[in-house]
Amino acid sequence: MNRTEEQLLRTLLKSSKSLWELINHQDGDIKHTIELLNKFKSNGLIRSDRDRIALTEKGIAFAREYMISPERDFTCSYCEGTGYAVSDLFSTVTNKFKEVFKERPRAIADFDQGIVPPEVSVRRAEFVYQRGDLENKKIFFLGDDDLTSIAMALTGLPDEIHVVEIDRRIVNYINSVAYKMSLNVKAELFDARKPLQKELCGKFDTFLTDPVETVPGIRLFISRCVSALKGEGGAGYFGLSHYESSLKKWFGVEKDLLNTNLVITDVIRDFNKYLLVGERIIEKGFRVVKEAPFKVKAPDYPWYRSTFFRVELVGEPHLLITEEVQWERELYFDEDTYVALP
Repeated sequence: MNRTEEQLLRTLLKSSKSLWELINHQDGDIKHTIELLNKFKSNGLIRSDRDRIALTEKGIAFAREYMISPERDFTCSYCEGTGYAVSDLFSTVTNKFKEVFKERPRAIADFDQGIVPPEVSVRRAEFVYQRGDLENKKIFFLGDDDLTSIAMALTGLPDEIHVVEIDRRIVNYINSVAYKMSLNVKAELFDARKPLQKELCGKFDTFLTDPVETVPGIRLFISRCVSALKGEGGAGYFGLSHYESSLKKWFGVEKDLLNTNLVITDVIRDFNKYLLVGERIIEKGFRVVKEAPFKVKAPDYPWYRSTFFRVELVGEPHLLITEEVQWERELYFDEDTYVALP
């Protein structure tokens, strides 16, 4: 029995779960989880209880045979396991940002967009602030469909925030909000397949990005971001899920970071929670729904999560990609892609 099988069984021993809850209680990628659930169904270990998955009597006996006990959860409910609650220092920022967030352009599949709730953006700002990478810093964003740049600008702490983004709607909205609220943030159109313009290279202290989850895509995003850093000591933040990134992919990403002369200083599991909710998940026929062992009900809470990484540049950067690339589908899709249109 492998680790993911054990995690699924111990979770189901505790209680029946929706598919979305089960995904959150294991470390494997979605592809492997779906494969195991279909295997459990074929072996008569699980059954469908409306929109929930439960162990059969055979499944309970099977788990006990392997001395598996029900899972117990010790996650902090107050901070949702992130280690960060919205503080008094950032409470005013939160209220203002929620108003800005309401009018944001809606996420679209064209650019693999997935936005986080406003509280997550504020927690990001708190984390970056605590690590010394926000106050009096020049900050670079590669992509910002969830408007974290505005949340950070509302603190009044950064010297400058610059966003490069492929979606013209996002660019226009950020610039409009910045003008109306007199915020020190600027956005411009940019396609990451092209090298970063020279006037932005070597200018920033900190970068943030939420890259596409393919190895070439992450390598490309990190290379463009590192080219924006001033040099040694520059810091970066990005998210990486295990849902659509197997450990083999994590291994490749970590090797790329080291080869770029980046060292991982902080890792916070499930820090980012995304608003992938509602009937759209069902209607669009994502693989996570199509290949599930039972009929799936649309999720009504932010089930999709990613780990938040902080990296720091040691010595001079060694960019793995400097040239323009012509990638299309391979930038967004690979065998692990289960929550995007095929």
